[in-house]
Amino acid sequence: MASNFESSIQRGCDFIHDFACSACEEDGLNTEAQHFCNQCTKYYCDICVTKHYGLYKRHTVLDRKDVKKWAAAPGTVDVLERCERHPGEALKLICGDHDQLCCHVCVAVDHRDMK
Repeated sequence: MASNFESSIQRGCDFIHDFACSACEEDGLNTEAQHFCNQCTKYYCDICVTKHYGLYKRHTVLDRKDVKKWAAAPGTVDVLERCERHPGEALKLICGDHDQLCCHVCVAVDHRDMK
């Protein structure tokens, strides 16, 4: 049983992190980022940032104490503003009855006034 637990830790976990390590994600791992590179606009865990420093010595890397200066990764904001049910549609409307953000398609199909 312990070996399954250890291998689970090595692969990463199912936690949702505020910021996940970009390099680990590319390898299918789920590791919390502790650093952010302004030039690469990528997040790094403690292990991956060491490799990054070796390759890019002049890049500005911020750690957790400067997390407010970390930028959103390219495309993150766009994904957050898209409807999960209708990926091509932006979330621009609010349904007052259901207290939900909606796209135009959701409003027409699921959030019509039934009075």
